[in-house]
Amino acid sequence: MTGLGARAGALVLALGALAGPEPAVAQGQTSLAALENREGHREAAITRRAELMRRMEGGLAVVTSADRSQPNLYEFFVPDTENHDFVFLTGIYESQPPGSVLVLNPSGETFREILYTDLDPDEARRHSGIEHVFPRGRFLEHLSSALTDHRNLRITQLRFKEVPSDLARGWGDEEKVLYVNYPRFTNLDEPPTPRLAFVERLRAATSELDLRDAGDLLDPMRMVADDFAMKNLLAAIEITGAGLMEGMKVARPELTTRQVMETVDYVFRLRGADLGFPTGVSLASDLDEELQWETTAEEEAARKGDARIGEGMLVHFDTGARMNHYSADIQRTVPAGPRFTDDQRRVYEGVLAVQKAVIGAVRPGVTWQELHQLAVSMLRDLGGWDESYTYGIGHFIGLEVHEHGDYVGPLQPGMVLAIEQGAIVDGTRVAFEDDVLVTESGYEWLTRFIPIEIDEVEALRREEPLVRPEMLLRGR
Repeated sequence: MTGLGARAGALVLALGALAGPEPAVAQGQTSLAALENREGHREAAITRRAELMRRMEGGLAVVTSADRSQPNLYEFFVPDTENHDFVFLTGIYESQPPGSVLVLNPSGETFREILYTDLDPDEARRHSGIEHVFPRGRFLEHLSSALTDHRNLRITQLRFKEVPSDLARGWGDEEKVLYVNYPRFTNLDEPPTPRLAFVERLRAATSELDLRDAGDLLDPMRMVADDFAMKNLLAAIEITGAGLMEGMKVARPELTTRQVMETVDYVFRLRGADLGFPTGVSLASDLDEELQWETTAEEEAARKGDARIGEGMLVHFDTGARMNHYSADIQRTVPAGPRFTDDQRRVYEGVLAVQKAVIGAVRPGVTWQELHQLAVSMLRDLGGWDESYTYGIGHFIGLEVHEHGDYVGPLQPGMVLAIEQGAIVDGTRVAFEDDVLVTESGYEWLTRFIPIEIDEVEALRREEPLVRPEMLLRGR
């Protein structure tokens, strides 16, 4: 294809993605638990839109129900990652790309919130609380007219083009600020996404346009959990704990790591959740090299591997259930037998002391870097254990298991963190990850109900699991 043809093709894709007639992608069955936990999302979305418009201080915002149109090679972002801003602001889960476009016009008089969608208008209003709903195909028509300065619109246009006129009025006659939900991560080694082609088309339409990334305003909102987000995070954490504890009980010699993983995931689905990321169950004994993954492909390959659990081994879990996109993230390490060996206990107690100290240091005003340095310093003092600690102390959780946010500035009340760290000592790996809420005065350890002290873990290992191990071994 020639350069001109490629550009034209990209533009066709861009316009089709935002205004074409294709139907929304059909969704799978939603669990009753997920539907029940969606109660209140309409009200939350109304509040979130009002807060976003307050932060915009004028201009317009265009947020699409966007797909991940390039392979996203950054950690565990899921295929609907790019759709999360739209879900966050509308409470509409069914509008898969290129299904809908949300336009916010804080300086408008009448049409301050507009939804362009091919969903049933009454259903869209009911889920989102947005009064003004139009067919998706009218979005570009309205936006094109709105690019004209309001003072230049004739009386006829003002009368018969109410929506574009109000958008133009909201934009004003000076610089036209437009916030768009750019792709979160762009791979420059691949063809550009349709949304980027759409942005370039807008740039070509007027020299007055000031295009900005809506993520600069949405990320700070998403990383502080409101009541709706907190409700779904707590549901995800509770279900993750239930599934993880089943896996911790069932893991034993002769089973495979895949069988144990399937036990965990089964409980998630049984309780109405899905997976925030692929559950990892791996051997944590007799390791002869550092666990250091340079790419997501390498880490996913490690998670998809299957190994037979042997006598006296340790088994490591890294898992998180997801409820209405809100994901938990928890790690535990357990013995394959009824008890830890003396050597395993030594490493376990040392790493656990670090985990508890870091969690205890969480409070408003502390930075991620300070928490990380605390972990590194303590691991170093244990005898150079920090040399095998190859990742950071943690991350935000929310609509992503690795949620967007500010990892440089100080922690704030309402943030939910995954605190993770570990070490490999003489081939023995122990790692923990716990979900922690930053409160006004300190922290709340949300995953403390999941056994973590040695006596708690060994007591759990004596309990009967939901799935009997002998059933899993049958047929070998």
